[in-house]
Amino acid sequence: MKKIIIGFILVFLGLSSFSQREFKGGILLGGVTSQISGDGLGGWDKFGYTGGAWVNAPLNEKFGLNISMKYITKGSRTKQDTLTFNSFGFYLNYIDVPVMLTYDMQRKQSKFTISIGPYIGILLKQEMKINGASYDVNPAFRKQDIGGQLGFAWWPTEKLFFELDMATSVVPTRPAPAVVNKNSYYEQGNYNQVLQLLMGIRFGGKAKSE
Repeated sequence: MKKIIIGFILVFLGLSSFSQREFKGGILLGGVTSQISGDGLGGWDKFGYTGGAWVNAPLNEKFGLNISMKYITKGSRTKQDTLTFNSFGFYLNYIDVPVMLTYDMQRKQSKFTISIGPYIGILLKQEMKINGASYDVNPAFRKQDIGGQLGFAWWPTEKLFFELDMATSVVPTRPAPAVVNKNSYYEQGNYNQVLQLLMGIRFGGKAKSE
């Protein structure tokens, strides 16, 4: 899996070397709400956080290639029963590496960016919690999460942006504990689904690649 991430970075650096335009980078952080399709729990009741760094290499005036590496919490949980106070949830920690094609739109004094592309996640930790107690997950989640991501960003200034990202696994992250309909895509396994509300900061001024 490390080789895949290194490959992504090398591809990005190779493409960015062709760019004679502004080379951008910075940090981002934000909140996350998630669920796991196919786990039988339902609802966006698992809240968490994410943070990391990003770099963007413009390909032309409108399009660019963006790569980021971020720590992110995913999973799902039930709302606590107000009568029995029972709770249940999956708690998953990942390093995600999205590789996104970006498109910039200028509207008056603000800039908007649409991004789309694949991501790969490496599972760092997994646990199942029942009434606050931790247990091993069986069957366990796979070590990688492969999916797609769509994002919408608003830049009120040249240095600051706010972004809403929607991401979902396209390959099951965990074997299905039980399959009722073998022809159902969502019963082939569990799929992470994540909404991210981010704030990002761009560092530095204009820096052109050689």
